[in-house]
Amino acid sequence: MPTPDPGLRVSELRTQAGTFTLGPLSLHIPADRTLVVLGPSGAGKTMLLETIAGLRSQQGGHITLGGTDLTSLPPERRRIGLVFQDAALFPHLTVAGNITFGPRASHLTSPDGTGDLLNQFGIAHLADRAPRSLSGGERQRVALARALAIQPALLLLDEPLSALDQPTREDMRGLLQRLLAELEIPAAHVTHDRDEALSIGDDLAVIVNGQLRQTGPATTVAAEPADPDVARLLGWTELGHGTAEGGTIHIGQLVRHDSAAGGLHGPVQAFYRPEDVELGPTPAGTPGETSLTARAGQIVRTRPLARIILGSDPPVTALVLHREIDRLQLSAGDLIQATLPSGSLRVFPA
Repeated sequence: MPTPDPGLRVSELRTQAGTFTLGPLSLHIPADRTLVVLGPSGAGKTMLLETIAGLRSQQGGHITLGGTDLTSLPPERRRIGLVFQDAALFPHLTVAGNITFGPRASHLTSPDGTGDLLNQFGIAHLADRAPRSLSGGERQRVALARALAIQPALLLLDEPLSALDQPTREDMRGLLQRLLAELEIPAAHVTHDRDEALSIGDDLAVIVNGQLRQTGPATTVAAEPADPDVARLLGWTELGHGTAEGGTIHIGQLVRHDSAAGGLHGPVQAFYRPEDVELGPTPAGTPGETSLTARAGQIVRTRPLARIILGSDPPVTALVLHREIDRLQLSAGDLIQATLPSGSLRVFPA
């Protein structure tokens, strides 16, 4: 007999809340991969996790984990570890009591032991503390340890970092990266933060208005967004509207010859990444690149990259290292050459 797929398969899943419908959508998370679900607020990301976990009923489709159909199983029988945005710790239990609650309730004995989990997450010194005395980052460490204590076959993370301050979020992001890389179970992580999505996820699923717009390896989706909504979510900036004909794109004064755009005819909408824009005193002149000359309208020395807004048609913003401004001896009002390298432009039918 064939070995059951140890990963998670969601097939034609559909669920509803009032007038909002999620799906139908299909996803697959192999046992050694982390899928990040990215989307704006209200897109249906949390609803997806709740349906997989059995906390919300579904109107159609199937959910299979490790070859077992979960569709009709109650939440406590699905062997799923779930971490919420607010940690949701039991206030009447200590840190150690929260971690051991799941195994005791399920009559399981964790092979790692509570002590090992406490040490793994750096919270051994908090074992006897009450949840109300912990910081946000400490509470999320406890929540992660509690989720893993039941030996889950699947880990679901519902925006666990969104309520944390920036330094704590970056620290927890590093912890999650290490943890998810070591686990040999499928994991799904929900977020609306693209930097978090691309740093944590092996694969990426983008959901907008309850519909799965694109899924695939995170690097591929980030480099090749399927539509304007996906492009915006992944940090692409709208260059403007124009026309395409015979592989030539016209947007304002910008003319680009692109064989990949040969199938586009009529009105188009173009996107670019400001960090890909190259600035210099002369055009690069490389085939497949597009250059234009413009005046630097505004230079904003944000960190870590400075923002240079060019008074071009169409308007272009470049994100550059601060030393680039000094190297070019650039001031507001100076003429500068802006180049969009090959592959830095995504064009969609308008």
